[in-house]
Amino acid sequence: MKTIFRKLSVAALTILTVSFNLFAQEEGQVRDLGKVVVTGNKFETPIEKSGKVIYKITADEISNSPGRTVADLLNQLPGINVDGAFGTLGTNLDYNIRGGRNAQTLILIDGLPINDPSSIANDYDLRLLNAQAVEYIEVLKGAASTLYGTGAAAGVINIKMKAPSTEVPKVTLSQSIGSFSTSNTNADVQGKTGKFSYLVAGAFAISEGISAAQDNDPATDFGNDGFHRYSGRTKFGYDFSEAFNLGANFSYEKLRSDYDNGAFADADNEFTLKQTAFGLNPKLKYNKGNLQLRFNYNQIERDFISAYPSKSEGENTQADLTNEYIFSSRLKTIVGVQYQGYKFVAGDDEPNATNIDPYLNLAADLTDALTLNAGARLNINSEYGSNFVYSVNPSYLFDLGNESKLKAFGSYSTAFISPSLYQLFAPLYGNTELEPQETKSAEFGLSLYLGNNFTVNAEYFKREEENAIDFVSRFDQSGNYVGGGYANVTGVREIEGYEIDFQWQIIEPLSFSGHLASYQFGNPAQFYRIPDLKLGFNTRYAITSNTSVGVNYTRFGEREAAIFSDPYLVKLEAYNMVDLSISHKLFDGTLTLSGTVNNLLDEDFVGVYGFTTRPANFTIGITGSL
Repeated sequence: MKTIFRKLSVAALTILTVSFNLFAQEEGQVRDLGKVVVTGNKFETPIEKSGKVIYKITADEISNSPGRTVADLLNQLPGINVDGAFGTLGTNLDYNIRGGRNAQTLILIDGLPINDPSSIANDYDLRLLNAQAVEYIEVLKGAASTLYGTGAAAGVINIKMKAPSTEVPKVTLSQSIGSFSTSNTNADVQGKTGKFSYLVAGAFAISEGISAAQDNDPATDFGNDGFHRYSGRTKFGYDFSEAFNLGANFSYEKLRSDYDNGAFADADNEFTLKQTAFGLNPKLKYNKGNLQLRFNYNQIERDFISAYPSKSEGENTQADLTNEYIFSSRLKTIVGVQYQGYKFVAGDDEPNATNIDPYLNLAADLTDALTLNAGARLNINSEYGSNFVYSVNPSYLFDLGNESKLKAFGSYSTAFISPSLYQLFAPLYGNTELEPQETKSAEFGLSLYLGNNFTVNAEYFKREEENAIDFVSRFDQSGNYVGGGYANVTGVREIEGYEIDFQWQIIEPLSFSGHLASYQFGNPAQFYRIPDLKLGFNTRYAITSNTSVGVNYTRFGEREAAIFSDPYLVKLEAYNMVDLSISHKLFDGTLTLSGTVNNLLDEDFVGVYGFTTRPANFTIGITGSL
């Protein structure tokens, strides 16, 4: 820990000193110190007043990235890894923040957890999501269970879907095509009529793909594994008065994907996944706050067609009732109660579970410089009783003059994660004796804001997991795999590391950013397939007011992967990814042409052991608004 702290301190001080010297000569001017974010405390907060590091993928960044999935976009962020994103579009995704896997990394859709009880980790499947239907994505690194409940132990991915934004009717059409006969078609119409607002969107994606399994036999040719996805989404809103608004949404998503028998094993298997979701969002504003209910119900069906067919269904009900109250310009609070209901259907069994969580969060400017975010939650689980979690997150903002500021921040958080219904009750693999996972997280760091020209973040963190749940394999006396199941890992899982990133607007048309994340695992075998290092650089240059080009470089470090045969644990080499993107606007921005080349240098690497990764590939797209 001392070594990591020393490295962090030296790196942070070096960057802060160099960057401050670069900009010390600038004249004072009016500057926006950063983006406004909501994920850190559920209030709209200037990023320099947030006690957490939060990254935001904007609408422009998404529209300039045709063909990129949500997983692709997330993989370019500092310290975030989405394993499986470089394979076929149907590859299972394992996303992690600071070593936390799917169960510890919570996904929100429009601020509300959307879970899938039919999945192993009770997590939302990002393969269902059409990136072009997304308005923006915020990613919070660090525990946030007091705000968002079970699952937010390592971080939160908050995905804001597009909503009605124009008074007059507006139609947007987009089409992209690319390598492997990949095509993505999107259309949406939105507008407002009197007090009624609406958005209706639909999309269709298809890819003939490549073989999911890696083909090591020159005498055979593995078949391509295709992918289809259909999605439809609606949002409606009605302003009954200036104080009361009612929103509603409905979505249907279906994907079908071919898959193989496993590592180095071809097969003609098929997987289908269907999700239907419905939500309501009434909101009442009053003098110093607002009362809001976010409600969502979604139903999932999974069907595996193979030599070992299986079907499962899941139902998830989420309701989050909050009262946001502003006592003064210095003190804001949120008092809420969250209900989560889960149902898992596998054969004749239909187990279910609930969480009912009262919680409190406050954001207080104790002085002009000192801000405190703190919260507490009582997680009342139908299987495991009451569990108390809390967080303390102070930050201090130093005024350096010339509109430049330095923020020091830290946090300590606890989290509770109940086992998923799949881990408890799945045929063959379930274990009803599982104990819930508990985590403790600590972090501290510095953020420097030199106007809106330069920002740098440097932070150290440490997290401990108790009763971690993992799949434990069983082998016979000859070393052959004979089965397995879910069990609590003995001892404490530990991970610590440091992360540094910066964003620099060098001149008006040229921006440059970079990041570095280095992790030390207490036992690397407990964090398999997670890179110990991730670093990268991104630059974008506006050639004209309508044309820009960008280059992104990312290096993913070494990983260890568990396999079902001798030697059972293999080391995967580090690899580099270079992507190129370009966009050009026509007719006052109503028409945008864009293109990307991913894996520009055609890097040959192993993402998931025994499975293929995409070689150099391209996508071109066109988007128009009427």
